[in-house]
Amino acid sequence: MNKKSILLLIATIALFVNVSAQKMATVNSSEVVMNMPETKQLQAKVQDKSAELSKQLEGMYKQFQTKAEELKGVNQQKMTAIEETKMTELQDLQKRVEKFEQSAQKEVQQLEQTLSVPILEKAKKTIEQVATEKGYTHVYDVSGGGMIVFPVGDDITNATKTKLGIPLTSATPATTGAGKK
Repeated sequence: MNKKSILLLIATIALFVNVSAQKMATVNSSEVVMNMPETKQLQAKVQDKSAELSKQLEGMYKQFQTKAEELKGVNQQKMTAIEETKMTELQDLQKRVEKFEQSAQKEVQQLEQTLSVPILEKAKKTIEQVATEKGYTHVYDVSGGGMIVFPVGDDITNATKTKLGIPLTSATPATTGAGKK
């Protein structure tokens, strides 16, 4: 064997040893995040904000309906100055209602995004801690549909949930037999 062949053989063996030394696991991060107490708190805050904004919007709708009733039966071709003013007010109110609906939706979405960032970071950090504790070098997130077949014993979803204090349910892949080779 020449020198290049020996080096190539050594490099191949080293690569094989390195790859085989890597320990891989899976996690269902969606399941972890959805079962975190912080997520339930986030959902409650978002619901409260949505209810608050819906109540305001309902008031605006009632005001719109009242003004529309006042103009019911008015001949638009023979309007008085007062009726024209009320029609303009009605149109302005309609624009404000539409603008409020859009801004309310945006506000709820922003609140949800803002509150979810620390939750996602906590889940990621905990997954990393569990992986390190268990000696895994790679963890694949199965909630995104990236991996279909995996050994159940290497699923760290339950270990992550346990570390976060989340009660385990019987619907996890480890207990249903999903993911077996």
